[in-house]
Amino acid sequence: MWIPSLATMAAMLFLATGEEPENPWKEKVETAVRHAEADPTTAALRAALDTCWRADDWAAGMRLAERVREKHPDDGELRGLAARALWRGGRLADAERLAERLPLRTADTVGCRLQIAIHLSRGEQAEAEEWAQRLERLGPKTADDYYHVFAVRFSAGKLAGLADLVRKAERLASPKNGYPETCLPESIEGVAAFLDAVGPQPLNQIAQYGAAPLTPLVLFNLPACDVLIDGHGPYRMVVDTGGSIMVALDQTLADELGLKSVAQASVRGVSGKQATGQVVVDELRIGTIVARRVMTRTFDVRGAIMNAADGIIGTGIFAQGRMTLDWAGGQLLISRSRDEAGAGTAAELRLVGDAKLIVPALLEGGPAVSLLDTGADVVALAPSCLRRLFPDHEVRTFNAGVGVGVGAGQQTEISLGSGARLVLAGRTFENYGGLGLDALDKTLSPLLGVQIDALLGMPMFRQMKSATVDFPKCKMWVEWLER
Repeated sequence: MWIPSLATMAAMLFLATGEEPENPWKEKVETAVRHAEADPTTAALRAALDTCWRADDWAAGMRLAERVREKHPDDGELRGLAARALWRGGRLADAERLAERLPLRTADTVGCRLQIAIHLSRGEQAEAEEWAQRLERLGPKTADDYYHVFAVRFSAGKLAGLADLVRKAERLASPKNGYPETCLPESIEGVAAFLDAVGPQPLNQIAQYGAAPLTPLVLFNLPACDVLIDGHGPYRMVVDTGGSIMVALDQTLADELGLKSVAQASVRGVSGKQATGQVVVDELRIGTIVARRVMTRTFDVRGAIMNAADGIIGTGIFAQGRMTLDWAGGQLLISRSRDEAGAGTAAELRLVGDAKLIVPALLEGGPAVSLLDTGADVVALAPSCLRRLFPDHEVRTFNAGVGVGVGAGQQTEISLGSGARLVLAGRTFENYGGLGLDALDKTLSPLLGVQIDALLGMPMFRQMKSATVDFPKCKMWVEWLER
């Protein structure tokens, strides 16, 4: 799905808190939940689950979902609502098991949308298309309905007619409807105009597989490559798994190259929201890798990252192939998707939003969701996660006072808590994290539709010899360094 890049980009050590439109559903949660808990009928639970969803009170929604599993395990009316609440709360395996019991012939549009999200996250395009067809047969009625149909077609590279779907979502979206329409308009801002301008040919085409030197970025120690843009360059760009399905290019450089914006949009970063241009780069060369018709955002990237780089490569542009970040050999490799396993230990990967890499993990022995982000030189936990893991420990929050980053008009807040025992892809890390990023709760998780407990940046990747992601098959392998 098309969602503006939100994970830390290049030098950004902290995320924006984001400013959400007023949500009238938040004040209704307490009454609805109290009624459902006192009298857990199907009608009361259905109303409360809907209220919690619209308010994006994912914690209350998960408690209600557990009540459904306890009191109404066979109630088909509640199944989709409960599974959706579990998915939003980061209980991915539980949500998937419950969703498996939804028949394709269902009239439950909530269940259809959830099935689309689950199958897209697992790289199951054909199954996602089946559920999108079912949703269309039922008749899309909400902005979220149209957005999910759009997401399926976009991920398949079927661009014809997509601008009309986006416009239908734009017309229906209103913050009065609550979540996700409190953030959906920003997610699709400028998309229809962009699609009209670029035509129906597939975007982000991998024209040639190959490799490129992958070296640390001066000053920030993030992975970077030299690239040629339409034959010009080389230019230095960060390789960012937490980026997007597009390239971010400095506006001054875009002007020098004669790249004209075809539509306006926006991006959120450490300091708030910032207007951007949208262009298509005809050819991007990274070593011997060649990509064509590359989706690109243009804004003051150099200013945001202290002139350390000219742009950012969101690794989602390689979504049609297999990417290996060969840290030991200092290479970025892009090859064809295939059945053969990569080097190292398999990680249970899910791809959400704009090709964000999320991997289930264990924190203090309990299930958690981690975001793997090479554009961040930090390991951090969501404040909600810190409070859940250590209810007796004080979580102190304060203004970070960071003055660099994308956007303007907002302050960044961080929290300090305890480190946690983390298990990821077969390796255990003691006393990990302890830094809390408020934006994981307030901005990133709502936009991705999955609660992110941990942001794992380059300190995690530096423990690896290599990391391989096969995007179409939604598979990942981690080759750990010897301890």
